Amino acid sequence: MRKRVLLIAASLTASAALALPTTSASAAPAKYADDFNGDGYRDLVVAAPDAVVSGKNEAGAVVVLYGSASGTVTAKKQLFSQSTSGVPGAAEAYDRFGQSVATADLDADGYADLLVGAPYEDVTGAQNRGSVTVLWGGSQGLKGGALLSTPSPSFGGGGCTFGTGLAAANPKAAPGTARVSVAGWCASRRLAGPFTRTGTATASGLEANTPSVEDTLLGDLNGDGRPEIVDISVGLSDHPAGGIYVDPPTDRIPQPLPTDGDNAAIGDVNGDGYGDLVVGDPADTLIDGTPQAGTGHQGGQIVIWPGGPTGVDPTAAPILIHQSTPGVPGSSESDDGFGSDVAVADTNGDGYADIAVGVPGEALGSKRNAGTVVLIPGGPQGPTGAGSRAISQDTSGVPGTAERGDRFGSTVRLVDLNRNDRPELVVGTPGENNSTGGLWVLKGATTGPTTTGSYSVMGTTVGLPSEHYTNWSSVQAN
Repeated sequence: MRKRVLLIAASLTASAALALPTTSASAAPAKYADDFNGDGYRDLVVAAPDAVVSGKNEAGAVVVLYGSASGTVTAKKQLFSQSTSGVPGAAEAYDRFGQSVATADLDADGYADLLVGAPYEDVTGAQNRGSVTVLWGGSQGLKGGALLSTPSPSFGGGGCTFGTGLAAANPKAAPGTARVSVAGWCASRRLAGPFTRTGTATASGLEANTPSVEDTLLGDLNGDGRPEIVDISVGLSDHPAGGIYVDPPTDRIPQPLPTDGDNAAIGDVNGDGYGDLVVGDPADTLIDGTPQAGTGHQGGQIVIWPGGPTGVDPTAAPILIHQSTPGVPGSSESDDGFGSDVAVADTNGDGYADIAVGVPGEALGSKRNAGTVVLIPGGPQGPTGAGSRAISQDTSGVPGTAERGDRFGSTVRLVDLNRNDRPELVVGTPGENNSTGGLWVLKGATTGPTTTGSYSVMGTTVGLPSEHYTNWSSVQAN
């Protein structure tokens, strides 16, 4: 994820408010928002926004690995770029197709669909306007595509980077009306389905009051069956690691949560039936020895905001966990990047969602930036750090060997790929093999992810070129 620091507090651009539909469509959406071929197994999307395509640097590509009873298999895969037949547009240098992805059944046909952001694509003469492509699911997997409707280039002009972040969801309370949130530096695009195969939404709107949004997610924080929107801004003068905005209003300047962060996930970590917001805040409090504004911790931290009947309470004290917290492996050191990515799911079936935390800057002995992942259990009071464990390429049973610059843990996901109700831990390692990149999968088990039977997938084994995709990493969205 690219970050830039803005020395402003908020954008004053007017926003177009729009009431999104609340009724269900007649068709039932896919059971899993990431089952593209309807076989009952969740599928994994892997992005390579740095990939060279048709000789174009950083044109970008995505790979889909299909789930099965044995997990993902590289023999059953699809690779998409803007040079793929049926995908709109053309591969161009630095479009970064795949910088963001999201999944949901947009047209309520029973098959999940894939959204792919290319935030630096030029549109109608507007440089770095950005675009979002929809690839449609079906019995044979993903096929064909359409451009998601985006605002006219007369709004904001170039530099909007629509698609720098994406989120999608099928609301339980209105399952046929998929929701999509598209992050951009000019504004955030909100859409609601069902969608047509031309990429047109039933309803759409803009929220342009939140400053320069770089990422976005959707999740239910108040238990009403409808997802709240969480927007994450680029670095700001008063929130140098990024501001966190929950359900930002369309008619006034929103207020961020009193914390920093540049990524987040939602899950019920305390078992009370409400989704909780887990924010990754990997920035150090000291940069070149100078104290920074914000609420960070040396080496990074995660910040947990409990959900409830009214959603997240910004006046309540959040739970803070870092490598100085008792029970958490390692120690808080500058540039560890604890919280560079987070994922949330119940990995052992105890009713409490657990948190996977990427620590890609962790040094293992003299091997700087080798990286680890820390698994933190949930509990009735929320996570405390007790019972946490660390996994790296030096952990017994994990393929490969930890090496300087691997950055194991740059991305993390928890997703049940083999339908045993125990999520796999998927770890992106962009520095592997001299930055050709790789993906590690630890199988789910009754006690949580296990190294037994774990395996790795290299970019070259799924058809990607051997150069210029240092950001190849797990980006499964749902």
